[in-house]
Amino acid sequence: MTSQSKSICLISNGLSEKNLRLQPWRYLHETAHQLARLGYSVTLVSDGATRKPIQATLKGVDIERLSVVSEPAWGKNKPLRQTIGRIKPDIILLHVGLTSFLYQQLDRWQDIPSVGIFTSPMYSPAELLRLGLPKLARGYRLSAVHVIGTFLPKLRLRRAMRKGSLRQLVVQSAATGQRLIECGLRQDQIYTIPPGVDGIWNTRLDGGSTRARLGYRSQDIVILYFGSPAQLRGLHTLIRAVELAGQTNPSIKLLVLSRRRTDELITEDTELGKLLSRSVVGSQVKVVNGYLDEHALVEHVAACDIVALPFELVPSDAPLSLLEAQALGKPVVTTAVGCLPELVAQGTGYIAEPADAVSLACKLRQAAQELIGRPQPDMHIQTRSWNQVGAEWSQLIQSL
Repeated sequence: MTSQSKSICLISNGLSEKNLRLQPWRYLHETAHQLARLGYSVTLVSDGATRKPIQATLKGVDIERLSVVSEPAWGKNKPLRQTIGRIKPDIILLHVGLTSFLYQQLDRWQDIPSVGIFTSPMYSPAELLRLGLPKLARGYRLSAVHVIGTFLPKLRLRRAMRKGSLRQLVVQSAATGQRLIECGLRQDQIYTIPPGVDGIWNTRLDGGSTRARLGYRSQDIVILYFGSPAQLRGLHTLIRAVELAGQTNPSIKLLVLSRRRTDELITEDTELGKLLSRSVVGSQVKVVNGYLDEHALVEHVAACDIVALPFELVPSDAPLSLLEAQALGKPVVTTAVGCLPELVAQGTGYIAEPADAVSLACKLRQAAQELIGRPQPDMHIQTRSWNQVGAEWSQLIQSL
């Protein structure tokens, strides 16, 4: 069967325009978009309808919205089954995580080949507990699903794959694939398709004008953090690390692009403000709140010297911010969490211990020292395009 005659249905909750710059929805939508570009008939099925199903498009891809798209083991989702019956897909792509194997009916369409898109980073109990129960509790929006998944008996995962509920599990990183193998899955049940990067990140931008507008001098070493202000993203640890690193290198400055909407993460933003007011480096930290458009974001990253993304917990595989920073040729300081070392392996990367301000300060000093007095060569690396992602997905689908 050719791509032009194959019909694909991708099922996931949360597919909305406001989420499309976030993982895992960026990867899910881009997978659908690229397959449609290659000639497949692709329909997204997601939540967002109040009562009656809604047919619409989401950034160029057909989407059918229901009130819910999950189907727990104790009941049937009649609207979902009716929608799938009407679409009659040849392939179903189902967004899953560890908790999906706890309560979801994954074998509901035995007559249609189904592939799971597995986006959950996997943690050991020790990796979670070293963060401390109070921090996990405060960051429950990020941590809860991972705590449940970590302590979920992996027998359910092995049983579902052994039954053939899903033909394959597609992951975005080798690190997650290896964790699944350690849980008892076979190598041939796992297929790795890493994410891509938008072409704008491969441009050769001079960030000098943005840097000057932000008030930085040429001799300053500007460290950039961009992402959520949530504590489990490592921003609080980064501020303490900048304070330590600045004791021996006062030229170090921190620019924070706090990517949050005005009605989101209000508590986290308040906590960040309190931390900065108490910190001796508060005056050396600039915070830009809100979502910049992509061009403005690229300009801000180009204006900095080092990107620091010290995740303590990765909410979803695989964070695109590390790949984007590397595409612009920036050294990246991150942590030994999940897939992060893998993502920075091609570029200039520095790996600190998670939630460890001393370790992080050491890596910041190292990265800064290697910049001083040594003009950097063109460090832009060749990143994967989303077109490549689509081609690899097409190859998998044709093999089913």
